[in-house]
Amino acid sequence: MQFQLSSIAALLACANSAFAATINNFTLYAYGKDIQAGMKMYYGDGKAYVGLKAPSFVSEAVDITLSNTDDQKFVVTANGTTGWKSHPSMYIGAETGDVKSVGFKFDNETKADGAIVTGFGLFGGWAYNNIEAGAIEMSFVATPTNETDVYQVKWNAAGTKVTGNDVPISLRTEAPVTPED
Repeated sequence: MQFQLSSIAALLACANSAFAATINNFTLYAYGKDIQAGMKMYYGDGKAYVGLKAPSFVSEAVDITLSNTDDQKFVVTANGTTGWKSHPSMYIGAETGDVKSVGFKFDNETKADGAIVTGFGLFGGWAYNNIEAGAIEMSFVATPTNETDVYQVKWNAAGTKVTGNDVPISLRTEAPVTPED
């Protein structure tokens, strides 16, 4: 019996580590009710957006790829030419209220007290943050912008039911399926 329990424990540990493994160089896509499935994430003037295209109302809109670092950061690489001297990291803002901004901070920028830049990871391709040690939270929200099918990504810090025009979303590494002709 002891052999069976230890074998099961080892199997579960192996499966868990494989399921939550680090994936490098990925793109995030948004999925949720009442939005088009598989909208891609973009950098827009330091904020995170998802949409069918990059937001046109920002000064700098960039198609991005992310990577997960050993210190649990999502670090951005631009897919194109920018004036960036370093790679920004994803963060959850420290604003008051239940819904916080999600954006990207460069190493030389100071972050507001309470802003979160670590704890990001992928669980089976689903983006999460573990703000509270041991708790995997996937509390992303899409807030409509003035542009059709472009949403600002936010974080539901309260974990309560989302109200108004905001849409709860999941961010995944899985691209949407494109039907063949």
